[in-house]
Amino acid sequence: MKIAIVDDEALERKALRKMICDHLSNMEVIAEAANGREAVEIANKYKPDVMLIDIKMPGIDGLEAIELIRRKHSDMKFIIVSAFDTFDYAKQAMRQGVKEYLLKPSRREEVIGALRRVHDELMEERKKEAENKELQQRVHQLQKLVEKEWLSVLMLEEVSSEEWKQWEAMLPFSIESGMFMIIQFPSGGKKAVWKQWAEQALLEKVATHYVMGKIIDGQMPILFFADVPGQTWKPMMQMLAHELVQQFAKQYNQTIYIGLGSPSSQLEGLRRSYYEALAAVQYYVSQKKAKSGFLPKKAVFASKTMDQTEREKQLFDVVRQGDFEQALTQCLSYIEEIAVHHSFHAVKQKMEETFILLGRMLTDFGISHERTTTFHSCSSLEELKRIATEQLQHIVHHIQAWQHQQANGKLGKAKEYIDQHYHHPLTLEEVAEYVGISPYYFSKLFKDRFGRTFIDYVTDVRITRAKKEMADPNKSLKEICFLVGYNDPNYFSRVFKKHTGISPTEYRKKLHFTT
Repeated sequence: MKIAIVDDEALERKALRKMICDHLSNMEVIAEAANGREAVEIANKYKPDVMLIDIKMPGIDGLEAIELIRRKHSDMKFIIVSAFDTFDYAKQAMRQGVKEYLLKPSRREEVIGALRRVHDELMEERKKEAENKELQQRVHQLQKLVEKEWLSVLMLEEVSSEEWKQWEAMLPFSIESGMFMIIQFPSGGKKAVWKQWAEQALLEKVATHYVMGKIIDGQMPILFFADVPGQTWKPMMQMLAHELVQQFAKQYNQTIYIGLGSPSSQLEGLRRSYYEALAAVQYYVSQKKAKSGFLPKKAVFASKTMDQTEREKQLFDVVRQGDFEQALTQCLSYIEEIAVHHSFHAVKQKMEETFILLGRMLTDFGISHERTTTFHSCSSLEELKRIATEQLQHIVHHIQAWQHQQANGKLGKAKEYIDQHYHHPLTLEEVAEYVGISPYYFSKLFKDRFGRTFIDYVTDVRITRAKKEMADPNKSLKEICFLVGYNDPNYFSRVFKKHTGISPTEYRKKLHFTT
């Protein structure tokens, strides 16, 4: 702890310094001053933790100096050491937040005791500050995780209005207007490098809130939010995309392509914005002329119709269920339907887009999947159908194997992890990461597999363990509370009563009465 001594008597300063040096090894006198003006100067220059200060000094007195110092250093502590034992001075000192008021001549025990009390208070404040900072960091990390999960759900899942409201309640921002950008990075496996570049570039250039998704098949989706009108926003985003392309080329001497979707404030509109951005980036990659922007009107797939969106959702559902026959029927029918109304080039582009989305779904399940063939090289509709069938069979095979693995593997592994770590502050995100599944899907799969939510299962395990511990009369209820993973005995008591119908005290009495 750093200390400054302020007193117009040099002998008093010397005596205080000696007391501190001789008896308080964890404290250091870093500066001295002879008047209030000097006190303000050393406060600004050295920023001590505590200032021992006299009241009556020439020029600015101690109380005035404290008032001036606290304007810039509100967390600095003050101990007054004064010969004036008056209620008026003490009252003024209290108003200034002075921690101790000691009388001269300074007694060693009183000075040391006062400094130790202030030291303990300072250490407690720093501990709480560190805990709050750590909590804020965890909340920030959790917020980012929630945002990414929400983005994944928005792009790939059928979401009811009720689920949408639940997601909105968890998000730390309101959706006035949103639009997608998708960046297509060069191949080469530099995901971490590209991600870091994108984070830094957007931090420097973007003032609005945005959510970044995972890089899959070299593509990173980013959803931007703003409260400006869409027509004003679109040219701003075009300029941002252009600047990002230029910056990347200058920094890495490589090319990225960027697709943009239309702004929207509605769920379906945001999903359509994603599809538009995906179609746009595919268009610019295939054309290799312009490198960024919205999908041009001359492009065949300027946007998806609602019928196409619905057909795609149905395809995703049967693929997710692992039903290959249904998936193949719907996929081939979908291809035929598109081919009737659009050019072959547009069909290839549409299928490329659809299978990219299917690949994203596999990634969210925790399935490693890389496509070895694209549709761009297809020269006929039959060849395209053949490749689509092969890729679809490969994807559904992964899903089927994964489903079997969940029943006997990953979810069982998750259950074992909970059984072994129930006494720690477990979170769904922690267990999902341990078994390698997206938290959103892990939550759904866990409930389907065990018939209970993750929280309900953890609670069951803890309460069951608590009941066993209560058989030992030497363990207090408070000790049992901590042993089974709860930090608050009152909360533990409420959970126990809700789960069993009686309080822990009543349960223990009943247990020992029957035995």
